[in-house]
Amino acid sequence: MKKHLVLIVNVILVLAVLAGVFYAMAKASKMNTNEPVPKATVDQIATVDEPTVAQTVYSIGIIQHSNIDDCNSVYQGFIAELAANGYINNNNIVLDYCLEEDNDKCKETIQKFIDEDYDLIFSIGPYATKLAASMTKDIPIVFAAVQEPEQEKFVESNKAPGGNVTGVSDYTPCFEQIDSIKLMFPDTKKIGAIYLGTNENSVTQALIGEKEAQTEQVNIEYVKYPVKDAKEIPSVLESMEKDGVEVIYAPVDAFINKNIKPVVEFSNENKIPIFCGNLTMLEKGCFSTSVINYPSIGGAAGDMALDILYKGADPATTPIAYIYDCYLHINEKSMKKLEVEISSEILDFAIIE
Repeated sequence: MKKHLVLIVNVILVLAVLAGVFYAMAKASKMNTNEPVPKATVDQIATVDEPTVAQTVYSIGIIQHSNIDDCNSVYQGFIAELAANGYINNNNIVLDYCLEEDNDKCKETIQKFIDEDYDLIFSIGPYATKLAASMTKDIPIVFAAVQEPEQEKFVESNKAPGGNVTGVSDYTPCFEQIDSIKLMFPDTKKIGAIYLGTNENSVTQALIGEKEAQTEQVNIEYVKYPVKDAKEIPSVLESMEKDGVEVIYAPVDAFINKNIKPVVEFSNENKIPIFCGNLTMLEKGCFSTSVINYPSIGGAAGDMALDILYKGADPATTPIAYIYDCYLHINEKSMKKLEVEISSEILDFAIIE
């Protein structure tokens, strides 16, 4: 009886050992299969110190066409946002950045991104975005520093892009610029807007400015003075003086920017401040502007890219984002020539050029 019991125990031990061996072999076999590794969640990726096998590494091709401060700030904001969310130091994202002002080489770079099957393209500025959008309908494209993507025909509509392109607009904050007039000169009764009447974008900005001036909070009379050519500028300025214009508004307009000198001379002579659309015009003698914070645009684009890559967001249904984080700038030389006084509270937060 004892012999039978010992035999049974030995058999059980052998079977247990064999079962363990088979389990280990099966586990090793499963680990060596070609099954896809599950993607890590955003929270997992953002909190770990070193990459793990569960993390997915994505590639982003960054194409910038213009070497200007605004575009450079967009790029810096984009990188800062990825880093702040833990995606740079952990090697979760491979970045390929190219600043290429030559049109042909810009196209070659985008083609490289396409040929090498990058997971996402980040395009900075309208030219790079237009080129990328025309070259691929498959790779997601996130843009920044494009004023009006719907008008540029990059997307079907700003609310529902409908394709593989979405992004963050840097639309000129006309309403912020009008609001700053009310802020610094609250007793202003009449604003005169000068712009090229045949430029669609300038006309749109002038209309937005008018709408803001008519709000209950601002409530300032707003008169539009469109011009057809440089010869009309002197007569328009005479009309402004005759009409009692107290502040001139010059939106972003390449034509007015080019011909701003007589407007500035009129402004200084008649002590009528010019609120302009960008820093370039401010440097040429205008009094003040309120401009977009371009790093914040890059940061918003970075968030959008992460949502597409790690959360499965679809560019086709991701609305165009508008960021109205602005900086108030004042031209110190103009302020002295105009002999105007601005409160210390405003001067404390404004950027004095």
